Amino acid sequence: MVVVFGDNLRRKRIAVAIYIIAATCLVATLAVVVPVDAGAKVLRVLAFVPVDFSRHPVVSLYTLFTAEFVHSGPVHLVGNLIFLVAFGRSIENLVGPAIFGTAFVGLGALSFLGSWLIGPASTVPIVGASGALSFLMGAYTIVFPKAKLRMIPFLRVPYLRAWQFASVWIALQIWSAVAVGEMASGVAYATHLAGFVIGLVAGVAWKEFALDTDRLIAELTDEVSS
Repeated sequence: MVVVFGDNLRRKRIAVAIYIIAATCLVATLAVVVPVDAGAKVLRVLAFVPVDFSRHPVVSLYTLFTAEFVHSGPVHLVGNLIFLVAFGRSIENLVGPAIFGTAFVGLGALSFLGSWLIGPASTVPIVGASGALSFLMGAYTIVFPKAKLRMIPFLRVPYLRAWQFASVWIALQIWSAVAVGEMASGVAYATHLAGFVIGLVAGVAWKEFALDTDRLIAELTDEVSS
């Protein structure tokens, strides 16, 4: 597993939305993990289950959102929160907490449809913010392609440029999806890939249509040209 712990960009404000999302993930995960008897039932209600969405899409629509916050355990949660902080702080500083939170939850939820498209009859519950984080990574790669991503906490080296990390990550996702598959691995690779593609599109759209994007990006990337 390749982990990113931060970047070299300049941030001027605290990422409020990120900490709200992280706290919500923690509470939702505790609601599933802590209760010995009721945890499995809570998980079944909050998780995205492709077959349920196929049969009753309107009734199951809410699970596209609730499943983002629930995680299968501490390792799953902590790993995703590290990615959230690493990629999310600079994006939130760029677009603001309201847009960041809305896009992360709203567009990130659509990533689950990737796994639904390849397995609409699957009964396996899917949980976690990985799809939304993949969306975030895709947008980050478009907006900050040359940002230096730290591979070790608190150290500037070794690092990978954002586009390099994304290239390695997407190659691993595709290889794992083809060679192992979701059912065998228990990892929703199609959700990851769908989220990443949605993020790429969102990043391009933001750069194209939002106001004053060049100046906003430049304010955070003074050190990135080196």
